[in-house]
Amino acid sequence: MYISIGGFPEQVTETEIREALERFGARVSSVTLEPGSGDYTLALVDVDTDESGAKALAERINGHVWKGKRLRSRVFLFQGN
Repeated sequence: MYISIGGFPEQVTETEIREALERFGARVSSVTLEPGSGDYTLALVDVDTDESGAKALAERINGHVWKGKRLRSRVFLFQGN
């Protein structure tokens, strides 16, 4: 399952995101960083959980302040071909 998290500071690293999410109890498979508009970074995080677990994690993260930035998160439901 993929979770989109926006609001990270520009200089955030994949390792920092992985470590932060593991403190929330997430098992992170991968992190992809994309620069956002302005001074923040968007992360697309593949977490090893089912849909309900991903939704619960996204809800815990949404609104959380990390390094002075308020995070926004949601679950992405990708469908295969």
